[in-house]
Formats: sequence, structure tokens, C-alpha cells
Amino acid sequence: MRDSARTLGVAGVALLLLTSCGSDDQERPPEDQPTVMEGAGHTAEGVELPETASGEAAGDVLEILNAEQDSTASDWEDRLAEAFTEEVSAEELAQTVNSQFRPVGPWTAVEHEDFDDASLTSLEAPEGQELEMQLTLDEDGLIETLFFAEPREPVEPAEGFEEIDQRLTDLPGEVHAVVVQDDETLLEASGGEAAPLASVAKLYVVLALVEAVDAGEVSWDDTLEVTDQLRSLPSGTLQDQPAGYETTVFDVAQRMIQFSDNTGTDMLIDLLGRDAVEQAVADSGHHNPALMDPFPSTREMFQLRWGFPELGEDWKEGDAEERREILAEIGEEELEITDEDVAADDVDFDIDWYATPEDLTSLYDQLFEAMEEHPELEAVLASNPGLTFGDFSPEDLWWDTLAFKGGSLPGVLNGAWRAQDEDGTVRTVILLTQHEDAESLSEEAEEIFSLAEDALTLEAP
Repeated sequence: MRDSARTLGVAGVALLLLTSCGSDDQERPPEDQPTVMEGAGHTAEGVELPETASGEAAGDVLEILNAEQDSTASDWEDRLAEAFTEEVSAEELAQTVNSQFRPVGPWTAVEHEDFDDASLTSLEAPEGQELEMQLTLDEDGLIETLFFAEPREPVEPAEGFEEIDQRLTDLPGEVHAVVVQDDETLLEASGGEAAPLASVAKLYVVLALVEAVDAGEVSWDDTLEVTDQLRSLPSGTLQDQPAGYETTVFDVAQRMIQFSDNTGTDMLIDLLGRDAVEQAVADSGHHNPALMDPFPSTREMFQLRWGFPELGEDWKEGDAEERREILAEIGEEELEITDEDVAADDVDFDIDWYATPEDLTSLYDQLFEAMEEHPELEAVLASNPGLTFGDFSPEDLWWDTLAFKGGSLPGVLNGAWRAQDEDGTVRTVILLTQHEDAESLSEEAEEIFSLAEDALTLEAP
């Protein structure tokens, strides 16, 4: 139950994803164009890093990678944002740097793109290994995202929607997709069949929250508390907070979308009630709400899949009443599994949440209509764009608001986007993919999300 955006694999040098988002493979697109590197600053063979905030930060990280002595927690403690250390401590970061990166070095910076509060630095090692280092800074200049990956050749953009359709058809496994602008369907490859959603299902929890706020039952400013009974597995950050940690409904909702926070999702389901989420599924125009009756929490989903697989088998065969009894039984059990027990190749499409691309399009209709009355909702839905749009400057992108929710489980990789401009033009892009061979599907992640970017940015025919 993790988000997915464009993933960068690494051969020879291990992948390290360290980010305050807590979801898989998320990248934050820079807000400005790269600056021209000139003037003094950190130096490295081939390039000179600029004296911007992110240029200085990149230089500091490079110095730590290349230092004579192994890195220690003290190297990082004053450089990392709190949101970062909530997920990865300074000591853990130092251990990872020592085991994965320093043995390959020393590293040389050969290229650098700078965006003031974000940067991308290309590194090379003596034996020819290449690495891209991406980092972003918070408003205090502290590192909130640090990402290392082997560079890949960019995917060739599609020239039109017919090409997108063909390339989606060529993907392994099943693809359920739709692209709609206003009332015109630009692409459809779904056949009306429901597909597993993974974390995209969290959008239904958002709708249930909005309905509760409209009814006066909940306020965005209400306080929620982390408890051991609601603690789930990653992705997210709230699972690492101690019992009794308090934050607002708005913050939890934003984490649920921006970071795909599973514990936050379950806190909201507990607040609203399972029945309210199931009612939101029906209210959204879902073609068959019974597919998500009952609507399990993320913790319950982990328990069904990996904690108590024998109950998971009963779940597959049970009707709604029997499934509710199974959830009641699971609710009495401790969460004894960890994220290490969630095997990446353990594919099971029968235990998930389900909808069609058309269902999700209808759901986005409801959510975007509600944004007029709830400015908090736009902040939640637009908190993570899911794509980098690296070849575009901000003024090239036609929308003013871009909502995204992704989702992945073994053998499932999904993305759901809704863009809207100030004139009210909207475009919805839904890509739901699944394959029995999880590794084969994962290898297509770059292609899938490149096609999503094309579907959002190409002009309508």
C-alpha cells in the first residue's frame, strides 16, 4: 500500500531512497529552472557547485561520501529536517552511506542542475559507476529528501494518444486506463472491469472525510491521536510516532495523500467509521459498491495478506457478513509482522480494494466539486503531483491544480491524476496495471509513468 512514481533502479550500486514522504520512489519536481553554475563554491573535478542553498548542501553530502573516515551520526544531525529523521535517523543514514556508497568512491561530481531548494547532481566513481543524487531542502535549508539512483536513459515521449494506447497495450499483464478531458474521452482501455487499487483507494477515505465535515461531524482542525491499535506498516511517517502523538485531521489527511500514510489512513477510518467510508464509495458513483463492502483498513489488509493468510483465504470466499466477522477477529490480534514480511513477489489480486477507471473518474468529479467549499481539500489532493515533468518549465504546464494518488502492491502499479485550469478545463488520467510477475511490472514503471505524463501534457486532438 505504497505510492509509486517514476522509479530509478540501480545495478552495482544499491538504491537508497531517503525522503520525508515515506512512500515509494516519490520525486519532487523543482519549482524553477536550473541556475547557471558560476562563481565560487564547493568544487569537484569537472564542475563547480554553486553557492545556492542546494548547491552547498550537495557539496556537503559529497564531502561526507568522500571523507577519509566513515560517516557518523554527527555528520548529519544538523543537516536533516525533522520530517526526514522521523523515518530515517542520522545514525541509520550514516550506516547506509558507509555500507553502500563510500566503498565505491571516491565520487566525483560531473554535472549539476540547481533549483535553489532542490538539485540533481551526477556522480562518477573510479571504476565507472554512475549515480544521480537528488536532494530537496525545507524552508529552513535542511535536507528533507535525499535520493541516490543509477541514471537511466529517458523514455521516448509519445507523439499522440494513439501511440499512448498502443504502448499501454504492449505492457505486460492487464492494463485498465482512461483519459478524459471534460466530457470527451481521449483514450479508453478498460473494458469496464474493476481492477485492484492498492493505495488509490485512499481517495474514498478523503471523500468520506469531506462528507463528515459537510455534516458538521468533523472539523479539519480536530485532533487525532496515534494509538498502538491503529498503528499500521509503512508507507508513511505516523507509524513511527509514539502512542499518544497528536496532530490535526487536516495534517493526517494530507499525509495520507502526500506520503500515502497507512497509519494516518486507518486513523481517519477509525474517526469516520467504516460505514461512512462504504457510504462514500456508493456516493461516488462506484459501479458496484459491494466490491468494497466491507472496506478494510490498511492494517487489516496487511494482516489478511501476510499476518493471518489463513483468514485471508476465508476472506476470498466469504460474503460481506462473513468478511466483517473476519475483520472483527483480526482486530483482536496484535500486528506482529513488519514491512520486511511483505514479500515483493507475493502477488494476490483477490485481497485489495477494487474499482474501474470510470469509477475513479466519477470519484474525482465529486472531490473537485467539493474543493469549492473546502480549500483544505485542494491542499490535500494537490500535495503530491506524482510526476516530475522534468522537460517542462512551470509556465509550460497548462493546469493550475494537479491532484494525484498512486498505489502499489506486489504485482499492482497504479496512478490516478486530475488536472484543472483556471477556466475549469479538467483532464483525468487513470492508469491501473497488474501482472502476475511483479518484477516484470516493476521494470515497466518508467514507461507507465512516462505515458501518464504524456497523457497529461499532450494537446487534445
